[in-house]
Amino acid sequence: MLAAPKYDSWRTIVVPPFLHAMHQALLVSHDQPWVFLSMQGKLLLRTDLDNTYWFPIRDGAEERVSRPGYERWARPELPAVAEMAGDDIYRLRHWAKAKLDEPGDIPRVAVEERMGHELPGAEGTYSAETLAMEERLVGYLQEVREKEVVGAGLWTPPFPVRLPGDPAKSTPPLFSSLPTLEY
Repeated sequence: MLAAPKYDSWRTIVVPPFLHAMHQALLVSHDQPWVFLSMQGKLLLRTDLDNTYWFPIRDGAEERVSRPGYERWARPELPAVAEMAGDDIYRLRHWAKAKLDEPGDIPRVAVEERMGHELPGAEGTYSAETLAMEERLVGYLQEVREKEVVGAGLWTPPFPVRLPGDPAKSTPPLFSSLPTLEY
């Protein structure tokens, strides 16, 4: 373990197929055991996530070409995400909670469990998430992705993006070449 989650909110969740495919593509794009790495190919534990990653993603950033001694900072141009203008990265959790509440047929216990929250009172004591609830939740997230992102033609990141300064690596497979996963 590198660092404990906030408030010791340990949990295991099932992810929708599109997110699983993204994680697989990221993992095979490098030779480290961690899915998410810094631009230098190291752990993100001590990274200034806001300034190095979130703000350029949210606000857009110009291309940074490779220069001697600064190869690790090279990156393609990043378009701004207008829907996230001015928002902190933590707002993604708020958006995710609202999205899960939106359809109205996903049980509250499943939504709160996914968010890492404990329900108070008798509801928290006697309610438990079931596999059917988890499957409904994951199916809904997959539908949201297909309809609101892919179907709407919104920008999606090219995956995987190789780490700068690693020209010797072969290009890993894209999503279309990943095995089909049944959930």
